[in-house]
Amino acid sequence: MAVRGDRLEPFPVEKLGELLADPDARVWIDLENTGYEGFRALEPVLRFHPLAIEDCVTDINRPKVDDYRDHLYLAVHSARWNAGDDQPVLRELDILIGERYLVTYHEEPTHGVSKAREVLERRPELLARGPDHLLHFILDVMVDNYLPIIEALQEQLDDVEERLFRTATQRLLAEILRLKRGMSALRRIVGPQRDTILALTREEFTGIRPETRPYLRDVYDRMSRVSDLLDSYRDELAALLEIYATQVSNRLNQVMKVLTIITVIIMPVNLIASIYGMNFHMPEQQWPGYLGYAWALALMALVGVGTYWVLKKSKWL
Repeated sequence: MAVRGDRLEPFPVEKLGELLADPDARVWIDLENTGYEGFRALEPVLRFHPLAIEDCVTDINRPKVDDYRDHLYLAVHSARWNAGDDQPVLRELDILIGERYLVTYHEEPTHGVSKAREVLERRPELLARGPDHLLHFILDVMVDNYLPIIEALQEQLDDVEERLFRTATQRLLAEILRLKRGMSALRRIVGPQRDTILALTREEFTGIRPETRPYLRDVYDRMSRVSDLLDSYRDELAALLEIYATQVSNRLNQVMKVLTIITVIIMPVNLIASIYGMNFHMPEQQWPGYLGYAWALALMALVGVGTYWVLKKSKWL
């Protein structure tokens, strides 16, 4: 679509050259999973660097910015992490920006692009003020989408921490490891994307006008906040893993303590039973009735209770 003055109008690709020849026209071309064919259709008017086209069509999995003098290539990523998903869904958005045009390429629908298309129909000045202004809007929406993920992560961490202090289970460990893997995937994107947006705020790229850079610095500040929070969540997860290991170790120690106490109490009882079970003459065997058995059982009970009392008095229980 193109903007002339305050009018927004769609156009066929055959009129692209005519539009770009008009100094008052600003053009946005959105390509969704067109592959190389989409860029070949633009070749008669827009000649992008072959490396830029290759980066658009293939997944580079890392945000970056490249300057090709007459146009600027930018790769950024949107994120979505629904409740219950093991990993966040990361989608790459490739952007080519020139003096009077903006080209976006993505393989699947992206919220930033969809939102920009929706707003542009009501506010054509979003593109009329320049392609870099529309670029700022798309980046701003993408960063906004990271904030609900960060808030959900904080709630999940608080819930895990509360449950961890009650009991440490294998299911809880699996949840901690799931969060750890998901945040690692986010951090691999957020850090480079923060640096990429920071590069746009400098004066080295002619495609970004000075009046747009303060707005991009605001986007960078919020992206830095997301990055800092992810770093703090990583440290918090590491602490939770240590607490889990401590909880499991303490529980194992308690079990071993109980088993040891039972063994210590039973050992003298077992010794008495072994002595009276030997196959030789004992004086108690001459006692009438079951008096001998009663004596042996009473002796074992007395020794067991005495051992327990000694352990209790020594504060080993």
